[in-house]
Amino acid sequence: MPFLPLPTRPSSTPRQPADPRQISDVYIDESSQTKHRFLALGGIIVPTSRVGDFERTIWEARGATLPAGEMAWTKVSRTKLPAYRRVVDAFFQASRDVHSIDFHSLHIDTYLLRDRVFNEGSRDVGFNKEIYQLCLKFARIYRSRLFHIYLDNRNTPSTTDQLRFILNCGMKKKGDTRDWPFRRVHFRESSECQCIQLVDVLLGAMAFRLNGHRQTPSASPAKCELSDYILSQGRVHDVLEGTPTTGKFTVWKRQLR
Repeated sequence: MPFLPLPTRPSSTPRQPADPRQISDVYIDESSQTKHRFLALGGIIVPTSRVGDFERTIWEARGATLPAGEMAWTKVSRTKLPAYRRVVDAFFQASRDVHSIDFHSLHIDTYLLRDRVFNEGSRDVGFNKEIYQLCLKFARIYRSRLFHIYLDNRNTPSTTDQLRFILNCGMKKKGDTRDWPFRRVHFRESSECQCIQLVDVLLGAMAFRLNGHRQTPSASPAKCELSDYILSQGRVHDVLEGTPTTGKFTVWKRQLR
């Protein structure tokens, strides 16, 4: 099952070696793909040269409360809440300059999806189209960068090489002059990647509000507090309506056509 219909292959000009200072890693995860009304995807962008230092900062923030194991929104509890807040602070306090570390996300109303009409009857194809849209958003915002895309590993018949080719063709079609802006697309195991785990927490806080869990009588007090804190720090006033396109923490309300 393809990510998207394959375009015609562009002329085979040699790809220029990348300047390491131009490359940024983008770590992408999803939330609420099958169980809830709103599907949400999000990712953080980290200059490749800063990944090691940033992950060490996350480890330090985890402290004795989260010394091992995988961070995840589903694991947020009262006893672990201070550690999760420290990790969130590590993200929001990361410097904003040419080497900024930012979070961008999108959500779609699954009640409006028409996979049978537009996605070959496949939810997987529709999901992959949203990954494509989120990746292109990073490329539109960070016009001087080249990208290594890392997706949370999942079962899919699609190939990452195919997605990389389609992303580059998509940018070329839009007039982008970078030489193959998407240099790498790979799956990563979230259990081995601090940055994907961080995305899971940030995205979980957003989806918690988006899908109405924050308002239920049985809502976890710890998750309510952390969700409120993250959205407040991200200056998200209305998660359903989204935020401006650029910033430290953005939410894109995708309008399906």
